Amino acid sequence: MKVNPRILLTNDDGVDAPGLAVLVDIARELSNDVWVVAPAANQSGTGHRMTFGYEIEIEERGDRVYAIDGTPADCVVAGITHVLKDRRPDIVLSGVARGLNLGDIMHCSGTAAGAREGALHGALGIAFSQAMDYDHGRDEIDWGAAAAHGAAVVRSIMEIFEGEDVYFNVNFPIATPDEVSGIRVVPHQRFAHSPFELYESRNPGKHFVTILSTPKPLDADADFHILHEDNAITVTPLMLQQTDFDFVRRSGGSLPLNGPGRT
Repeated sequence: MKVNPRILLTNDDGVDAPGLAVLVDIARELSNDVWVVAPAANQSGTGHRMTFGYEIEIEERGDRVYAIDGTPADCVVAGITHVLKDRRPDIVLSGVARGLNLGDIMHCSGTAAGAREGALHGALGIAFSQAMDYDHGRDEIDWGAAAAHGAAVVRSIMEIFEGEDVYFNVNFPIATPDEVSGIRVVPHQRFAHSPFELYESRNPGKHFVTILSTPKPLDADADFHILHEDNAITVTPLMLQQTDFDFVRRSGGSLPLNGPGRT
């Protein structure tokens, strides 16, 4: 592991979110060169959206802490190409998100996008999310597992990371630090169909996009099952190169301009 790496932090819950404070403590276990560039307001569910065609304001909130009226991806771009342009970060950590980013849900995750954008700029990108029990209210969350084991997860990834074209999605279980069974490197759950659906609000004519239930069946070797059933921290390496090369091979590199049924 590089001694005293430069670390850029972001999130999607906003610069004042408690999970970001947890992430700052994690990063300071690894380095004293820690910087924060995070959204000024909640940006959950924004995915990898960029703010194009609109001005972005950067506000200095404290020593090495900046808030931006944009998305997590915007924040990473600003952090790497503006705030830290003198020397780019070695690591970009995103989170710690309030609630999980497992399986196909991560495709809309601003937390995952922060790590992905960091990796696209050449840094080691890692997204952190902490499980919570939604039945006990959205504000009640125990950050203990992430706080206790977050730095160890980064160190473990760095021990075997060799600059692969990947970023990492990490989820912490609902468990005390002593109850965590270990760190498992697993694939993400591919659901049978998208978990998102429209839910009718109590206000006439209004609706929410939400997840009412988890699509089944679940793969016993994937992140969703391992985290919930084994109390393990899940680490999923995700490719930046998304091309299906098998399809490219099977197609021979081209498709007929006049396909079947056309003359």
